[in-house]
Amino acid sequence: MGGSYGDYLNGLDEELWNCIKGTVQPPPNVQNIDSYGSTSTVEDQSTRLKNNEKRCMRELRGALPPVVYNYIRGCKTAKEIWITLKEKYQGSEKTKINSVKQCLVELKEFRQKENETIEVYYDRLNELIYRCNHCGITRSLMEFNRTFVMGLRKEWRSVSMMIKNQ
Repeated sequence: MGGSYGDYLNGLDEELWNCIKGTVQPPPNVQNIDSYGSTSTVEDQSTRLKNNEKRCMRELRGALPPVVYNYIRGCKTAKEIWITLKEKYQGSEKTKINSVKQCLVELKEFRQKENETIEVYYDRLNELIYRCNHCGITRSLMEFNRTFVMGLRKEWRSVSMMIKNQ
């Protein structure tokens, strides 16, 4: 999620993205006896940060359809909204790790099924390649081609051996 919508918020106002990153926290409203005018400065900064937080929450909520809005209705901060949406649509770290493991297992065991046409087999590999890319698994085109050829059924063995030898 961080990519395009994060870029949007950052482009709109860098301080909005800081609300989500959590790098800026409103300062406490404590007056330092030795400094002249610090209370006013601290209050101004605190007000600006609170307004940015509200604005960021409006931007995040405003982009959501009603069905999705229900997931974040109880969130109190922009960062909490962001984390909730990120887990909803990207999954938790555990889910991501499991997805990577699943893709790697499928790649290792990828074979053409009985009665599966070569076109359907090829489409299935492309779907797996897409999922691998989505999970951050990178392989060369040659590796994917090798996976395809080595997984062909027995009747394609002469073709796959010829390609493998080349």
